[in-house]
Amino acid sequence: MNYISKISASHYVLPKETLTNETLAGRFDAAQLERISKLSGIKERRIAPTGVTSADLGYEAAERLLKSENIGRSDFDMLIFVTQTPDYILPGNGFVVHQRLGLPATCGAFDSSMGCAAMPYGLSIADGLIASGRCKKILLIFADTVSKLIYPKDRSLMTLHGDGAAAFVIEKADGAYGFEFADIGTDSANWKQLIVPAGGARTPRSEDTKKENVDGAGICTTPESLQMNGLAVFHFAISTIPSAARASLEKHGLTLDDCRFVLLHQANKMMLEHIYNQLKVPKEKRFFFMENIGNLSGASTPVLLAEALRQGKFAEGGRALMAAFGVGLTWGIFSVNFAPNSVRASQASTEL
Repeated sequence: MNYISKISASHYVLPKETLTNETLAGRFDAAQLERISKLSGIKERRIAPTGVTSADLGYEAAERLLKSENIGRSDFDMLIFVTQTPDYILPGNGFVVHQRLGLPATCGAFDSSMGCAAMPYGLSIADGLIASGRCKKILLIFADTVSKLIYPKDRSLMTLHGDGAAAFVIEKADGAYGFEFADIGTDSANWKQLIVPAGGARTPRSEDTKKENVDGAGICTTPESLQMNGLAVFHFAISTIPSAARASLEKHGLTLDDCRFVLLHQANKMMLEHIYNQLKVPKEKRFFFMENIGNLSGASTPVLLAEALRQGKFAEGGRALMAAFGVGLTWGIFSVNFAPNSVRASQASTEL
């Protein structure tokens, strides 16, 4: 027998430390910063300080959610931790956070290594476990500290990315409301467009991987840092996501009129406006949450949804049509239909 899963509770956390444009002006050309900020819609970024990891952020998001909503820990039968910036090569963050949260030994745990499209993948995995009857209650955590992968002299990425985490309780839905679908695709021919070239088994770290490289646009990186072909990723997003979203709506017999909000991975505002405009999404169905926190990579869409729930955007119910896209290059168009007052969106502090 198949079941429908739902999000029953949510919370997110962000580091207290803020990296402002004023701070970056001491490192990069002020005119360039102003131009990037105007296009990206990002003025500040939340940055995890030295010693604070994705496991720390994920733990805090989950712990505050469980405490504030008085959610018992003994009923969880799985913890899924989705991150591309784990604390260790092994073990995974899920095991570390499982212990810190005091979850029972009968609760399994594992990690999923995903980038910007983390949420449709993570929700799909959780939904599959619920639908099959294998699990009844899942703690799903998304966390990334992608700022730690960025070279301090990289003007293109230092101005965009921040860190954060979100936690959700996933369980069997009582009726027809809940997780509806996730249509996922991958343009694997372009996997090199977003990459950290060195530090893994293919290219171990060495003295050579610490050396700086400066490209024709003056972007400075090392093989050990995150590298992005910005134009290729931008073109991928604006050419793929609108058509994929239209195909998903048609496939599932929906229109934009059936959606309360359309939520997009918070990459940069100019990109999102392109996508919204191509889809003809009304202004009142658009929602942004990046100006003062930055692009949170895999945690971006989860934090965006958690903030929308926190603000009561779905208090009266309604469908969230969402799209997440990036590393891979991969994407997912997915939908959650909320019943009125069905999510316990924690009002605990979001600041770490």
